[in-house]
Amino acid sequence: MGDFYWRRSADRRERWWLEIRGKGERTRGIPATDELVSELMRYRKAHELSPLPREGDILPLLVPLIGGARPMGRSGVHELVKNIFRKTAVRLRARGPDHEAAAAHVEQASAHWMRHTAGTHQSDNMDLKVVRDNLGHANIATTSIYIHTEDDKRHDQTSSLHKLGWLAP
Repeated sequence: MGDFYWRRSADRRERWWLEIRGKGERTRGIPATDELVSELMRYRKAHELSPLPREGDILPLLVPLIGGARPMGRSGVHELVKNIFRKTAVRLRARGPDHEAAAAHVEQASAHWMRHTAGTHQSDNMDLKVVRDNLGHANIATTSIYIHTEDDKRHDQTSSLHKLGWLAP
């Protein structure tokens, strides 16, 4: 949890960041939004910890259910996420056959899928350079794969303006 840190910005606001290590063991800071910090505080309070981590805090971000202060391994986190998606699919299916496609889609989801989903949502509303830096891409061309809004606009315009008139109104 010591990988969370804050620094005061030029406008004197306290801004939280999370330092992570990605591919090639490269370290970068990503913005920890106010919403994330609020959830972190709730999580820490649930584990009877101080609301915010301090520099040098060695407690793992994901506190294991069993085993004290040992961090969860990558496979444990993967299985935890997959289990949540499996349970979500079961709940969707319980809502009826109209939800089967969504359930099947959710069943295929993973932590990496969430990364791609976040990249897609960010690219809809944020500067592509910000998305690139948040995802840790070395090349903005890699980040460009997340841009779907231009394709959506192109599809909408083609569908609405390129008509042969074969369908009844």
